[in-house]
Amino acid sequence: MRYGLHCTLLRGYDMPPSQDPLYAGLGQAVRIGTDLLAALIVGGGLGWVCDTYLFGSTPWGMVGGLVLGVVTGIRNAYRSAQRWPKT
Repeated sequence: MRYGLHCTLLRGYDMPPSQDPLYAGLGQAVRIGTDLLAALIVGGGLGWVCDTYLFGSTPWGMVGGLVLGVVTGIRNAYRSAQRWPKT
């Protein structure tokens, strides 16, 4: 099946939100976990780039990037939790 044809068949198909609170909460937990992991990877990567190519301050750029990633990830998780519907 060609890619364009496949996209045409699936266009306009949206999965309805789950009515089961377990699955809704599980989706939110996976999203927060993914946000935390992404922030750590980006922060560590930026710290590694600073160490390797800019400053040569091994390992302090990586440590600083990881700390920045943790802080950013926790901030994003907090903001996501604040947007949850209050029940």
